[in-house]
Amino acid sequence: MIAIRTENSGPAFVLASIVASYPDPLFIENLATLLDDADLNAGLGESAQRSLTELRARLAALIAAPHELDDLRSEFIDRFDRGKQVTSLYETEYGRERAMVKGNELADIAGFYRAFGFETGGEGVQAEMTDHVAVELEFYALLIFKQQALIESAEREGIEIVLDARRKFLKDHLGRFIGALCDRPGLAESPFYTTALQYCRELVLDECQKLEVMLEPVQWLSGQTDAPDMTCGGSVGCLK
Repeated sequence: MIAIRTENSGPAFVLASIVASYPDPLFIENLATLLDDADLNAGLGESAQRSLTELRARLAALIAAPHELDDLRSEFIDRFDRGKQVTSLYETEYGRERAMVKGNELADIAGFYRAFGFETGGEGVQAEMTDHVAVELEFYALLIFKQQALIESAEREGIEIVLDARRKFLKDHLGRFIGALCDRPGLAESPFYTTALQYCRELVLDECQKLEVMLEPVQWLSGQTDAPDMTCGGSVGCLK
């Protein structure tokens, strides 16, 4: 978890990243820490605030019953890793033209990460693909924290660089597919992940409104076949 405090929406994006990830051994601990953060509501618009309130209720129930975490892990695998109506958490699975230029898109995302010193994975944790929604949400949180630090040190040029990166990343990546992800029919079968990803969507759309970013949303590939039933293992979370 990124450990910089801010009066902006950084903590809210860290929470979004965690709930969009596979529930790892630190899942409950990280959630409890964030829900106690006085800055969690900072900078959020009305829709994002409402979504956060709904998510808080589900997370509080989970924290109070940690024995249900294994069930949530199974639910994550069923919703995002296998099944006839799998909901992909990867940006490059959305948009016809993007499927043909997947390598370019991944390279562009990786370029953002390199420019700001962002690395996925960690000791004992397998790195996720760069276009996983949880990774993109965590990176966006890092941008917010970096900008806040630059504001506090009055580094005007740096502030403009980070602000420009935030706008471009929302427009070209995170903002484009978050709505399509939430619209996948299989997601509706999971009340927890419906609430979690709707929170992620409202948070991103709130940022786009604040930063005056005009989006060109993409959809799940037209004519794309859903994944067959599989017995593969779950995803490995990138957050600690």
